[in-house]
Amino acid sequence: MREALMARPNPQREVMWNTDFEPLTPMFWRHMACIQVGGRWKKPNGEYAGMGNFYHYKEAQKILWPEKEWHRWNDLLLEKFLEHRIIGVIGPASSGKTREAADFALMFYYSHSDSSTVLVSSTEREMLEMRVWGEMKKAHKLATSRMHGLPGILVESRQRLITDDRAIDSEGRDFRNGVTGIPCKKGGQFVGMGSYVGIKNKHIILVADEGAFMPRAYVDAISNLNKNRGFKCIVLGNPKETTDALGVICEPSAELGGWDGGIDQTPKTKTWPTRFKDGICVQLVGSDCPNMDVPKDAPVPYPFLITREAIEADVAFYGMDSIQYSMMNEGRMPRGQGLRRVITRAMCLKFGAMEAPIWKSDERTRIGFMDAAYGSVGGDRCVFGELQIGKDTNDREILAVIETMLVPVTTTNPELPEDQIALFVKAQCEQRHIKPENFFFDSTGRGTLVGAFARLWSANVGLVEFGGKPSERYVSDNIRVLCKDYYSKFVTELWYSVALTIQSGQFRGMTEDILAEGSMREWGFVGSNKIEVEPKDKMKLKCGRSPDLFDALVAGVEGARRRGFHIAKLTNVGETADNGWRLDLAKRMERVRKRHTLNYVS
Repeated sequence: MREALMARPNPQREVMWNTDFEPLTPMFWRHMACIQVGGRWKKPNGEYAGMGNFYHYKEAQKILWPEKEWHRWNDLLLEKFLEHRIIGVIGPASSGKTREAADFALMFYYSHSDSSTVLVSSTEREMLEMRVWGEMKKAHKLATSRMHGLPGILVESRQRLITDDRAIDSEGRDFRNGVTGIPCKKGGQFVGMGSYVGIKNKHIILVADEGAFMPRAYVDAISNLNKNRGFKCIVLGNPKETTDALGVICEPSAELGGWDGGIDQTPKTKTWPTRFKDGICVQLVGSDCPNMDVPKDAPVPYPFLITREAIEADVAFYGMDSIQYSMMNEGRMPRGQGLRRVITRAMCLKFGAMEAPIWKSDERTRIGFMDAAYGSVGGDRCVFGELQIGKDTNDREILAVIETMLVPVTTTNPELPEDQIALFVKAQCEQRHIKPENFFFDSTGRGTLVGAFARLWSANVGLVEFGGKPSERYVSDNIRVLCKDYYSKFVTELWYSVALTIQSGQFRGMTEDILAEGSMREWGFVGSNKIEVEPKDKMKLKCGRSPDLFDALVAGVEGARRRGFHIAKLTNVGETADNGWRLDLAKRMERVRKRHTLNYVS
């Protein structure tokens, strides 16, 4: 196709868009030739040629699919698909998200068929047929019926389009260049894209449909593919949850405060930068659909898009405050997503947890912490880190994360995994001047590891039994209720100790990785209205892996408390905190509890 372009004027060729073409070159292939060189380029004489990729992509689509109707939503999507590398699209049902992503990916493949791998994924094989792959297959059949010479041999049984036109059963056939459908669930279980993450090609396009039904682990595959220089990713869906793949891809940037930062929720179509480099989210709002650009009594201009009638029907059935209306009509992330999180980004930003510590002096207590795992069993990581406790320049006691790292545990090492961990931690703590009694880790079910520490370093290491009962300490200096009456399990007390430390303004050095894990865990009320964090197995299923970084941190904060660190609500100068009423209330609650507790005697 590039051969259709000429760098220098030639009277035998036809000039268009300030470049030369063979006179008989079909208009479609002229657009393709321009797309191949970036849509607009500088000629040797300093002049510019081409009309830009947006123009050429759109005009080429009009030739292949003249029945396609253009409006401000698909104009916006095409513009953002071309401009950015990681694109999230959230919107209501019937907003054209899938069709536009399929058309864009197919056009990209046509123009780079000898050097591009296009991966289209959805939850299951049947959903691929009904959604993104089905759209691409339909569009490709129409296109090939109208334009001779288009690349792409359709192999329906494998949900593929391939460039290599040799016989299907011939040896050495190259399947890299083409389009591949990937079901990410088999038998109801998420299998992800593990077999595709190592793909290399000049151009790799990933279109992920139904992103709201993909777990966060799907983002890991995106991050792996993102290492390819020519990678582009489009994730689509109806917003449901901030922690699923769609929610992670579309999360507003740190400068905007993430999902908890209060992004603009006015009922207007909008975009915002995300946490990914060169990432953007496009929010298509149902009540701002192009169908609303005409008076209510006028004919619906785009019947395939969401209509006033459909929105009004859902409002009548679900109500405007329902999650169904937020997701399926407004295309808005449901409100209150952070209300049942142990910590949130907004909390960390508000109370300075992500700031670096500014110490008053060098007088600090060093705390080592760890969450143990042996050789990445079950996908868990072995994490070591350091906390420091000291006074800041305002004479307040704070603690700060200094560093976290993975402990190398390998099966190729002849040492036992427990010994590898103990020796690594011993070396790190000695290097950092951390005493054995100031090192803490989760000892639940880790008897052999406890023995390894005693044998190779010291029996004085700090043991934190995550699986135990809550302590008899007060929750904090301003919540004068015993932890055993406030939390259902000790692990909940541990996680909330970090949250309370943040809320008291005493935490520094929070990292993005630790925040990401901590903000995933939800809490709820159980018997006697006690607080309990969700089980780890449920969290692992939702997030794709264990919260090892945050589990390690909570062991460190527990160690800090044992070494004298107090979680306190900081009062203003001259303000006296009267907590007497809390003590009275706690005593009264205890008396009531005892009166209503059955005592069994034999």
